[in-house]
Amino acid sequence: MSSLRAEVISIGDEMTSGIRLDTNSQWLSSQLGDIGIEVAFHSTVGDNLEDNIDVFRHAANRVDIVIATGGLGPTADDLTRLAISKMADVPLITHPEILAHIRSMFESRGREMPENNSIQADFPKGAVAIANPEGTAPGIDFQTQRPNGRNCRIIALPGVPVEMKQMWSQSVEASLRKQAGDSSIIYHHTLHCFGSGESHIESLLPNLIQRGRDPQVGITASSATISLRVSTSGTTEADCLSKMQPTIETIRQTLGPLVFGENGIELQQVVHNLLSAQKQKLAVIDAGLQGVVGERLSQIPNSATWICANEIRDQIPASDEIGSVIESSGATLGIAIGPINRAPDLVRNGQSFYQVMIFEKQTFQQTQFRYSGHSGWREERAVKEVLNHLRLYLDSNRSE
Repeated sequence: MSSLRAEVISIGDEMTSGIRLDTNSQWLSSQLGDIGIEVAFHSTVGDNLEDNIDVFRHAANRVDIVIATGGLGPTADDLTRLAISKMADVPLITHPEILAHIRSMFESRGREMPENNSIQADFPKGAVAIANPEGTAPGIDFQTQRPNGRNCRIIALPGVPVEMKQMWSQSVEASLRKQAGDSSIIYHHTLHCFGSGESHIESLLPNLIQRGRDPQVGITASSATISLRVSTSGTTEADCLSKMQPTIETIRQTLGPLVFGENGIELQQVVHNLLSAQKQKLAVIDAGLQGVVGERLSQIPNSATWICANEIRDQIPASDEIGSVIESSGATLGIAIGPINRAPDLVRNGQSFYQVMIFEKQTFQQTQFRYSGHSGWREERAVKEVLNHLRLYLDSNRSE
């Protein structure tokens, strides 16, 4: 892992106002991490010159590499090139060859270049242009000295994602890899868990989730799914997998059935795979979650082979009627989700419950679940609870 630290800056009023989601910073951070450069800061700044100068100055004073996106267009609110020049106290210099290239791009499209576009050929003195093969905004690669005497490299790219990513892959990535002086790759492997909280899972793995450990294990939570991301570096993907395998095995052995999948797989896909492997056909009778469980399963390709019915009811019917639904639909397995008492006072106090019943071969298994959690993802947690319950049931069939 390189010792270099980076800051990613996103520029534009559309970002600070919330009109547009900043996906560029997320993508760039992931790319920097993959080449072993730690991203220490994210900054977002609007289209104000003094604010831009201030953001670049702070970034240049505290990290080795600054990657900025946005503000390279031809309009009055595109301030990146000017902000960098003023921050470094160097003039803007016009690059005639860049100006000729921009002009030729307009001519190739049968248009005359507006005079405003000429400013896109202006660069802070000493900067190198980063080629933009299909756009009129070249990037800027500029070195400035930090107060501690070390250089800071500032790379400014267009805010248009398709242009930014193309320039990254064709020019920027290889250059940064060389600067990092590390030919190794960073590899990640993620295990997904359901059925316990983040803090409890962390307490089960006390020696794994420590800063500075290699492989590093990070833990995140999203709508009751807990993800453990194992990361390490090596010369090849196989080298990384070999290094992290003992850690992955420890997590699996320690957490057991709490782990349901890896690398982005979701519970509905796991359930679908188990149904397919066991040649089971499922009927869902839903009186509590508006048919969402069945919908999730039905969205998977080829699900029609294994999902036979998804009925929404006010109440769960009697067991003999459920048997009829299963039989008439051609299913071999049925799951019924009971109604949920959604009265606000009961929900707040965590007193709402619902029943889940699984029917197979004239027998049924009934389990009670608490309808609780944060109001923003309570429903999503319940959907996952049902899918996970079905997963564990099918898993037990497989092990018998």
